[in-house]
Amino acid sequence: MEVKCLVYTVSEVSVMLNVSISTAYRKIKEINHTAIRKGIHKECISSGKVSKKLFHEVYPNCD
Repeated sequence: MEVKCLVYTVSEVSVMLNVSISTAYRKIKEINHTAIRKGIHKECISSGKVSKKLFHEVYPNCD
């Protein structure tokens, strides 16, 4: 059985956006902050990780 991860790590975001690790952290923080404003509980957000669904809402052409 294959387990699929539902989040991207900072290193994956860095590669997909072709940015530095620090910039990737900043982008993740912005996306997660937006998710919190939309009503997602803070406990569901992890530092340095971002939901794949939320990431692709902001960056639809990144794979």
